[in-house]
Amino acid sequence: MTIWLGLSRCRPSETMEVAAKWSSCFRLLLLRLPTRDRTVFTRRGVISRCNRHDHPVSLDVSRLSVLIFDVLGTVVDERGSIRAAVQGTLAEAGEAEERGDALATAWLNRLDELLSEAADGEYRPMDELNREALEHAVKASDVSLGDDALTELAAEGLRPKPWPDAAPGVGALGDRFNVVALSNTTMLALAEITRRGGLRWAFALSSELVGAYKPDPSVYRKALELMRVESGRALMVASHPWDLRAAAEQGMATAYIAREGEDDGEPVGADEFDLQAATIAELAAQLL
Repeated sequence: MTIWLGLSRCRPSETMEVAAKWSSCFRLLLLRLPTRDRTVFTRRGVISRCNRHDHPVSLDVSRLSVLIFDVLGTVVDERGSIRAAVQGTLAEAGEAEERGDALATAWLNRLDELLSEAADGEYRPMDELNREALEHAVKASDVSLGDDALTELAAEGLRPKPWPDAAPGVGALGDRFNVVALSNTTMLALAEITRRGGLRWAFALSSELVGAYKPDPSVYRKALELMRVESGRALMVASHPWDLRAAAEQGMATAYIAREGEDDGEPVGADEFDLQAATIAELAAQLL
């Protein structure tokens, strides 16, 4: 990066403008400097340590026009939000709050099982699976909740809160790219997440548009088709390696966001994700 300042020939107002531009460039340069290794977590605990520069970045950012974001886990803290919602519901029902972690885990585990079954068989919408998983977990946990409490808790489970870096990161990226949400949740739930979280998407797309769940290839193809973009000009952003692998098979570039507790598998070297970052804000620093 070359910075040339001819301050001696500038009027005071011009000097301030040039200085501001130099300051902005300097901050961006600092963000791009190599950082220390950081731990990557999965549901099974610590599995590896990686630096965002471990893999040589050959991605031509100038070719990208669309960034496609996974939402659950990547943009929103699904597990943390569900855990908090469960604990709040148990407290209102007079149940022991310390049982909340176990109930939330059982709910999410059963939801994973139902999603796998739906992927291998007949498609069922996420809100239906979510309610069934919750009822199964409550029954297995021997917790007493009324129908109204179950309905409200199921609704809260479909609208988790964003990670703190999500809204500003997505907003910054939206100044240069078309930033798109592509989620396995329903269109209605995605609209709620977007509205409540202040997320600035160009488009928000649900896999229910094709009656399938990621990583089914049809989900990624539909997103590319609707955005009128070639796969080579799109970047898939996710905290789940399986999601990125499926996108890469469709010719998309990939960016891995390391979120504690949200990684469903080990990001091995063979994956060779084009970009790696700890947050969406850090990803923005690499792309802008």
